[in-house]
Amino acid sequence: MNFREIRVADKLIDELENLDSFITDIQNPARTLTVSTNFNGVTIIKKEHRIKVIQVLLGMRGELAKKLEELGVTEYNND
Repeated sequence: MNFREIRVADKLIDELENLDSFITDIQNPARTLTVSTNFNGVTIIKKEHRIKVIQVLLGMRGELAKKLEELGVTEYNND
């Protein structure tokens, strides 16, 4: 892995960690999940839609993990 690839991998790892933290937060049923835009203010995501949002985020996480694997970085120790 060259220096450029290491910088890309480091950025992807940061994104992955932020996404993991966000997924953990929204899985907590005590938290209210809201989406905010500059146009409509705030929309509250109802309980039945929370699972769909989590599924999308997990899909994004999988894409990041795949990019890392292509760079030779794995999440687990293969000992």
